[in-house]
Amino acid sequence: MARVRRQAAVIPYRIRKARLEVALVTTSKGNGWIVPKGGIDEGERARDAAIREAEEEAGLRGVVARRRLGRYRHVNGQGPCLVDVYVMRVTKVMEEWMEDGLRRRRWMRVPDAADRLQDELAGFIQRLGRSVGLEH
Repeated sequence: MARVRRQAAVIPYRIRKARLEVALVTTSKGNGWIVPKGGIDEGERARDAAIREAEEEAGLRGVVARRRLGRYRHVNGQGPCLVDVYVMRVTKVMEEWMEDGLRRRRWMRVPDAADRLQDELAGFIQRLGRSVGLEH
C-alpha cells in the first residue's frame, strides 16, 4: 500500500470593491487552475507550508488563519495525498516571484474560481465567504 503524502494548500483572498476574490494559479503544465499547494517538508508545520506555497507559486503574502479551513484526500501522480487547506488574507502581491515563469496568477470571484477547480477545493472556495464573514 502506498504511503499517504501530506500536503498543504492555501486559498488566497482579498476584498475588492466590496466583493470577495480568490487568487488561482495555473498548474505547472499550464493546463488548468489550482490553488497554491505542495508537500509539507520534514519538520514543517502544514500552515508554514501553506505560507511558503502561496509565495512560491502565486507571489502572494498575507495573514494565514491559524486553523485550517478543512482537509481532503486526493490522488496525484505520486500516489495518495492528505491535504490541509488554509485561507490567507492577502496583504502583498508581488510582481515577480519564484514560479512566475511557470505559472499565471488570476483573481476571480468565488463562483468563477469554484467552476475552475476539481476535488473538494471548489467546495472550500464556496464556503470561504462564510468563513471570512462575506458573501460573494
